[in-house]
Amino acid sequence: MARSHAWGWTIRPGLPSLTLVLLGWAASGQAEAFGRWESKLQDCVLVHGLVGLPLQAQRQSCGRLRLEQNLEGLLTVRLITPSGGQRFGSQNLVFGGALAPGQKPMRCSPYGHCKPRWPIRLDVATVATSLAREESLAPTIPLARLAKGSCLLERRSLQCQARDQEGQFWEAKARL
Repeated sequence: MARSHAWGWTIRPGLPSLTLVLLGWAASGQAEAFGRWESKLQDCVLVHGLVGLPLQAQRQSCGRLRLEQNLEGLLTVRLITPSGGQRFGSQNLVFGGALAPGQKPMRCSPYGHCKPRWPIRLDVATVATSLAREESLAPTIPLARLAKGSCLLERRSLQCQARDQEGQFWEAKARL
């Protein structure tokens, strides 16, 4: 039998615990722990290559930085550049991981607009890329890899680096 409450909600048997958990989660502020922040970049350089073969490294520039926080404590650093010669689309290099110990998550509004708390140190666990290959102007299909590395984002600069077990490395440096 359904019960009606002062708020005008009807709770069915078996659902009260789920309803209370969701209401408690929303009231605790956890519903506001996600969102993103974006900024233009200056002097941005992306490097991708193989360890030990720096002459084969591919260098590209990028134009925007997007920080995405889908769960408190987890962060992705997305470097975006328009696809070469294409009207729509973009190329991306994404470093994903957990905030280093002692780091605070971004402050996010209920609408998903966030403000970083500088500096941000990230322990990188994955790298995803859809950067165009040299012989092609079109970006590749996004490719994600397990990797180890770090990012340091400060109010005016960013530095990220990571490498995987197969010897590939990725670096990004930019001014905000």
